[in-house]
Amino acid sequence: MDSFLTEVVNQLNRELPQWARKHVRSCIFLPQIGFLTVVESNRLTGNGQYEGEGTAVGAWEKLFTADGAVCYKNSYMRELDEEYGDMYCQIGDREVEIIHGLAGKVLEHEEPLLLASDMCGEFDAILALALGAEKYDWHAPQMVEASIIHIEEGRHPLQELVVPAFIPNPCHLFTGTSNITAVQDGSPQALVLTGPNHSGKSVYLKQTAIIVYLAHIGSFVPAVQATIGLTESILTCISPRESMSGGESSFARDMKQAALSMKSSTPRSLVLVDEFGKGTNGDDGAGLLAALLDYYLSLGPECPRLLAATHFHEVFECGYLENHNGLRIAHMNVRMDWNASLVDDQVTFLFNLEYGHSTSSFGGRCAALNGVPSAVVERAENISKLLARNEDLSAICARLSRAEEVQLGKAEMTARLFVSETFGDQDEANSNREEHTRGSIIEVLEDILSPGI
Repeated sequence: MDSFLTEVVNQLNRELPQWARKHVRSCIFLPQIGFLTVVESNRLTGNGQYEGEGTAVGAWEKLFTADGAVCYKNSYMRELDEEYGDMYCQIGDREVEIIHGLAGKVLEHEEPLLLASDMCGEFDAILALALGAEKYDWHAPQMVEASIIHIEEGRHPLQELVVPAFIPNPCHLFTGTSNITAVQDGSPQALVLTGPNHSGKSVYLKQTAIIVYLAHIGSFVPAVQATIGLTESILTCISPRESMSGGESSFARDMKQAALSMKSSTPRSLVLVDEFGKGTNGDDGAGLLAALLDYYLSLGPECPRLLAATHFHEVFECGYLENHNGLRIAHMNVRMDWNASLVDDQVTFLFNLEYGHSTSSFGGRCAALNGVPSAVVERAENISKLLARNEDLSAICARLSRAEEVQLGKAEMTARLFVSETFGDQDEANSNREEHTRGSIIEVLEDILSPGI
């Protein structure tokens, strides 16, 4: 269109006087209005600098003024209107006709096209999984009928992309009855993880669930070797994000998740429990976790495969769950160096799974790593030790420090010396007694508080 309008304005200028050509800016086309000649406007009169004087083009009809220019309709523009018409509207109408006809043709082949689309989508997904498996060193899992999970060097497919080095870990779970003794030996029904914050417990739970899920959709998995039993459902007791729109507390949501998992789980289910019971009183939370584990383990062969992570170490210290053979305790290993000068070097997270439970969550050290003052951290650790020994906090907190004891001793000595002094003479006149007593008190206090005392 631009080249055509340029040709139009060149043709028009051939019929105009030489002096008028400089005032003609261009020719334009507007839908439903047609072709127009654009002329510079005269600021005084508001009309164009040229209005067709001395030409055979015919009368110029002024239509409107915009942006310092006047648009005219003349005989040449009318000829173009008659020849080409309202081309934009015609083009739009023709586009609608073509699209409508094309839609009709497509609908005639709706079923094969939908089938082809589904096949292309499935092929695209399979290709993406295949390319990802090749790029990130995934391996083919083995699917079996037995309700087991046997993973060697499993990894989290997303976490390993955002950290400098990812430490792989195994996972061995077994439940139900089966003759696969090679996997059954030493494999618990429930594995409970303890350990510090930021040690990788939640990542371990999630990577196991992801590997199980990927195996069931026919994908390779991020593990060196994986034997996965058929799984009906993956149930979670993991705290969701806080939201005011839900109208309920996070603890209530945790309880609902736990209730759903208990009602819906089967021996072919995988249940993940992360920090269950942390939303209430510590004793109540530990009791709820112990009861939840006891419920699942009491199911015997009907127990689902269970992975749990917790900071409630007291659950295992009382020996309440020791009678359950299907339970195994593990922790994410850390290396401690309390003599290190920097807080960052005192606790090193190794992120590898070891059997046996951790003795501490190192919450104070995690607080120090996140900027909590060292005095507060040390005080918190001392109180934690006292609580672990069931000592009376009120008596301990009321105990004075060495500096406070020295200060209190000085104050006591000052008070005793002050009380032992005699102020003034009883035979003095009453008029002089008040002034003499004030002076005596000042002298006594100066003597008592002198550096020699």
